[in-house]
Amino acid sequence: MDTKHRLGLRLKAIRKEKKLTQEDLAARIGRSVDAISNLERGKSLPSFSTIEQLCQALGIPLKTLFDFDETPVLRHRAQLLEDLLSIARRLTDNDLELAVEQIRAIGRRSQ
Repeated sequence: MDTKHRLGLRLKAIRKEKKLTQEDLAARIGRSVDAISNLERGKSLPSFSTIEQLCQALGIPLKTLFDFDETPVLRHRAQLLEDLLSIARRLTDNDLELAVEQIRAIGRRSQ
């Protein structure tokens, strides 16, 4: 998967984590919904200025937007991993511990 697609998946996951619609994010950075959609689908690569605006609008440091695994993975798997991370970030510590135990159990079953 290329960088545009990885960045798009990461942007989408962060936007959803922040409970924003594409419309919300587009309005915050003065872009169209189509522009946000194209970024999230990996159809276009944002300029550095747009990246700065996205980070500011999402309230995240620049490095967070580029915090994605460098190992090539299938698009669907990458999306599932982003979704899992997004959900995990919202859990309490106790719920996160429980989730990790459950995932470990599933991992042992799959081996």
